Amino acid sequence: MNTKKVHIREQIAQTQRYIEEHLDSNIPLESLAASCGYSALYFHSIFTGIVGEGVKEYQRRLRLQRAANQLLFSETSLIDIALDTGYESQEGFSRAFKKRFDFSPLQFRKLQPSYGSLSGGKLMNTVMPQSAPKVSIKTCAPITVAAVRHIGPYSECEVAFSTLCTWARKHGLYGTFRQVIGITHDDPRTTPAEKLRYDACMEIPNDFEVSNEVQKYTISGGRYACCTHKGSYRNIAKTFAAILGSWFPDSGENLTNNPPLEIYLNSPSNTPEDELLTELRIPLK
Repeated sequence: MNTKKVHIREQIAQTQRYIEEHLDSNIPLESLAASCGYSALYFHSIFTGIVGEGVKEYQRRLRLQRAANQLLFSETSLIDIALDTGYESQEGFSRAFKKRFDFSPLQFRKLQPSYGSLSGGKLMNTVMPQSAPKVSIKTCAPITVAAVRHIGPYSECEVAFSTLCTWARKHGLYGTFRQVIGITHDDPRTTPAEKLRYDACMEIPNDFEVSNEVQKYTISGGRYACCTHKGSYRNIAKTFAAILGSWFPDSGENLTNNPPLEIYLNSPSNTPEDELLTELRIPLK
């Protein structure tokens, strides 16, 4: 038996039990991650890949399911149930409840209690983890890069790439088929959009000097778990979660705390979105 596989899945199972036992607490993601020995970025993707939903989504779903039971089996007022579920108003709770169960809380309260056990109903509907993607382990050389830091929503990182490309043209590096790389330092599911950190990078010669808005550093070499993502950049997070949630627990590998890399293999300027290719690299010990 692969003891690492059991260990990782047991860690996540223990985390689930802890969340269930402290359902009324707002548990910091960082503390859950630290208890398992991972960074918040990797932990959240491992949890999402194994459980099928993120930590906050898992908490929210359990709270709404508890609210459904309260509606069916108690006379607790709607406002008290709303507050107990973590909403500041009855209106906000009602919107979330209807989105989850297709009924408003008042409509749901009038249903027969047996409805909650109907197979196929939204009460039983949870997100299933993705299947394991095709992953290979490569030993990669260090890469010296010029980088422009972007702070804010990842969807707006093209500004950083525009700055980087302008700089590269000025210094005769643009169009020389050097690797173009994105480094995501934070998980958008757990970090406020305005605080997300992203580095737009381009490989440069080791002895090349940079200045002003461009920084120079070296991406560590070593062993990486690699997988090719095909399609929109917006769906990279799903492939990333699939690697960590489906492939990693069975792999016998150990993660580092270094951020993953996105190696852009073709350009969105002349490639249809569904044909974009991105190699995802996750650093391993």
